[in-house]
Amino acid sequence: MNRIFIYSCLIFIVCAASYIQFRSLTTPFSGIKIEQNGTSEWNISIVVEDSIASSYHLEPGNRIVSFDGRSTPRLFTISEENLLINTKKIEVQDEDGHQRSIEISPTRNDVLENGFAFLMEVFLIGVGWYSVRKRPESRLFRRFFLMNAMIAMCIVFLFSDEIPLYNYLFPLFAIWLPYVMLSFYLLFGFRSVHAKFRPLLNLYQLYSVVFSLYAIFTLFRNVWFPFWVTDLLNFSLIFTVVLMVGITAFYWTGFDRIEKNQLFILFIGAVVSLMSYVLLYALPFLLWKSSFVPAEYTLVGLVPISGTFTYLLVRRQMLDLRTFIPKLAVRSLYYGLTLCLFFLAATWGNPGYAAGLFILFGIMTYGYRRLLPRWRKDNNKQDWLENQKLHLSLQLTERNHIRNTLRLIADMLHDRIPLHGIVIVYHDGESQPLVHATGIYREKWTHGTPNVPNPDYWFHNEKFPHVKELSGLDSDRIGYLCLGPKRDDTPLTSNELDIAEKLSVEAARLLANAREIIRLQHEHKRQKRRMEPEENRDSRTYNRMLIEAREAEKIRISYFLHDDLLQNLIFLSRDLEELHDTGRYDAERAATWLKCLYDTQRSIRSLSDLLYPHILDKGDLQEALHWLLRDMNHEEEVAVSLHYDAPSPEPFTAYVKANLFRAVRELIVNVFKHAQATELQVRIWMGREFVFCSVTDNGKGFSDASILHKSASGGTHFGLLSVCDQIEQLGGTTDIDSLPGHGTTVTLKLPLFKENLSQ
Repeated sequence: MNRIFIYSCLIFIVCAASYIQFRSLTTPFSGIKIEQNGTSEWNISIVVEDSIASSYHLEPGNRIVSFDGRSTPRLFTISEENLLINTKKIEVQDEDGHQRSIEISPTRNDVLENGFAFLMEVFLIGVGWYSVRKRPESRLFRRFFLMNAMIAMCIVFLFSDEIPLYNYLFPLFAIWLPYVMLSFYLLFGFRSVHAKFRPLLNLYQLYSVVFSLYAIFTLFRNVWFPFWVTDLLNFSLIFTVVLMVGITAFYWTGFDRIEKNQLFILFIGAVVSLMSYVLLYALPFLLWKSSFVPAEYTLVGLVPISGTFTYLLVRRQMLDLRTFIPKLAVRSLYYGLTLCLFFLAATWGNPGYAAGLFILFGIMTYGYRRLLPRWRKDNNKQDWLENQKLHLSLQLTERNHIRNTLRLIADMLHDRIPLHGIVIVYHDGESQPLVHATGIYREKWTHGTPNVPNPDYWFHNEKFPHVKELSGLDSDRIGYLCLGPKRDDTPLTSNELDIAEKLSVEAARLLANAREIIRLQHEHKRQKRRMEPEENRDSRTYNRMLIEAREAEKIRISYFLHDDLLQNLIFLSRDLEELHDTGRYDAERAATWLKCLYDTQRSIRSLSDLLYPHILDKGDLQEALHWLLRDMNHEEEVAVSLHYDAPSPEPFTAYVKANLFRAVRELIVNVFKHAQATELQVRIWMGREFVFCSVTDNGKGFSDASILHKSASGGTHFGLLSVCDQIEQLGGTTDIDSLPGHGTTVTLKLPLFKENLSQ
């Protein structure tokens, strides 16, 4: 039933708006009123001021000889006045007997105004139809569609020159618009207490029904509406705005922070959008029976209401808008008032008024410029996030460059020597080696395989007939070239060995150059930090790092709440809203709700552990990681393993242990949430001055471009960015190796503090 009603409204609105637009652009209202004299001739009685006919210098008493070649006109009669409509050409004879032909066509301004009204109509109807199409069972979305449709039709009617439909339909839309706007505002912003407003909405409905019946009765009598009707329409809209303000102020303290953020945006969008109509048309018309600006221009201000509601419907799950709302409010108010001043300047021709408006505009601009910088400092948080994204993107690009180099060398070898397979290994420092395998070795050494061997494994492996060590410019080892058997199982010829030798030298040179470029980039970054002025670095470094760490932790917790708890609550609220609207109970859906609640409970426990991992107080890092893997893999959907090669007792402080545990936990959470992996390996090992940790999965991986955009689930790779920043703040590094479809390996490198080196 609801679908039929919505489709019927859509078809009616599209047909009516299309007809109005067509008539306005082909046969607009000329502004001519005619009457028939005693000899059955048609004479002009009135030429409406500022109409199309007023530009042709027609005078009352002029005789109209023909109407589009006919002797009888098309008329719309109301209050015994005959309005000439649907006519393109008339033959007019003045009092001196001179006859002339006049083409009635829309002016340039008429075309522009109708085009503008068409764009507003398309936006409003499109947004409303899209929302109700997504959830036709929701009363909120149906009301949103009706509100958009009414605003669109009011704008189309006021900008059009189609008299009959305007006279019959516009009053009905104008009468019901305040009720629809108020009901949607209350349904959206005050859903938890919406039942309290039913008596108020019933009174609005009663007023709208009675007023509509009176309007229909008046239209059937074919008379103009009395002036008090326009006054009542203006008063009802002003009263609706005041009612919104009062209700919002009364219930404000009863909402939590998130609800206040959403309600504030809703309130600002609604009130600011209505201000242009109230201040420039409704109030002046009520007080002085004249307005500063025509109604059609001020009514366009209702469009931002729909835009605001659309924004909130799309982003209803936003957690905290404290830094965004003030800027939005200031800018909306500034641009809205500027638009009002523009209309006033265009309307008032007095130079004194123009000078006063110019001064007022200057004061507004000064205040706007003073207020806006207060929120610029909030961009630092976004800058931090963008810097981390850029850092991670550059790191992945470096890895992809090395991987492409390995692939190039392997392809060249296969082109020259018929081998069953090749393995090329790149090793830099003590991090995980980067392996590219082909042929018979592809399945064993694919990217993301958990058991990546130590570097020395390659040189002493008897599975490869030939292994060549790749050395850099300073003769340090950077990798291995492992050649498999030939396809015909014959030994390599001397010529083929020479080719392999030359290509291994070329591979070593390319890899050494790539490593040197990466080293120089990192050195440049460190030098740039050291070049900061000494006094600023000494006085601000500690405080800045402390603030950044605290803010980073807040952001991480915020995103955790957003991606887990809030998403579950949004899911529950939407289903309960549907249950409330439809009254249909589904046992399977109830089971889904229970699962959602269980997941929420688990997320709250995870958040408690995130704030402080109490498990570390009961044992060492190895025991904590075993517990973490068991807890995350309670459904056993992933094959997990832990390789712990650190000595006992652990040669690092509790501070390093806690931060390493937090970082590893974040990486493991990312694997379970986003990677879609079937295998996960965590490895801890020690170096001379560093502790290393790698988290490897065989999941879907990601590219450098994907981390700069939102994931399909609505979140971002914020956890990975936060881990990079956390390890960097501790003086360590993060190495990320990932390819779409081939898993991800993240290696953490943390320095051991000096007091631990002596142990």
